[in-house]
Amino acid sequence: MRRIAKRGFTLVEIMIVVAIIALLAAIAIPNVLRGRTSANEASAIGNTRALLSSLEMFRSVNNLYPNNGATAWRDSMYEVDCAVETAPTPDFGPPSFCNTMVGGATAATGLVQGYKWTYTGVASGATYTLQATPEVLNNTGTRSFFADESGLIRHCVTAVQDAQATVADNPIDQPPTAAC
Repeated sequence: MRRIAKRGFTLVEIMIVVAIIALLAAIAIPNVLRGRTSANEASAIGNTRALLSSLEMFRSVNNLYPNNGATAWRDSMYEVDCAVETAPTPDFGPPSFCNTMVGGATAATGLVQGYKWTYTGVASGATYTLQATPEVLNNTGTRSFFADESGLIRHCVTAVQDAQATVADNPIDQPPTAAC
């Protein structure tokens, strides 16, 4: 009697393949998540540079920076073109910040690519601060960014959500001196 070989995989072979796939996934998934965080931080730096340029352009035309407050920011940087339903015709500010930039502590903070943005200008229009903090710490970002009228972007590794107290002391091209 002739024995017919059965085709297929044994349970041991299938378990080995599943274990290999699980090992590869365990290595790849954290790298993908880290890549997202790095991309958000790079975007925050680029957005900060764009906002600094926009604010300087506004100052060169108006001889002062925009006032504090969400509506003052929008009215100054976008005139009447900043509406939720329509794309703005930027007068000064980047289009992605039309409906999200916030000034002062009275309004809710706006989100752009995983970061909360806060603009605070003084009534005289002589100075301002620009703050970007991660929406979800260690998920959308690990560093906060700070800029002012000097044009220097600073950062620090955030240990808490609101990092403005120590972020102003750390230039972006140097490691932070202390965690926020």
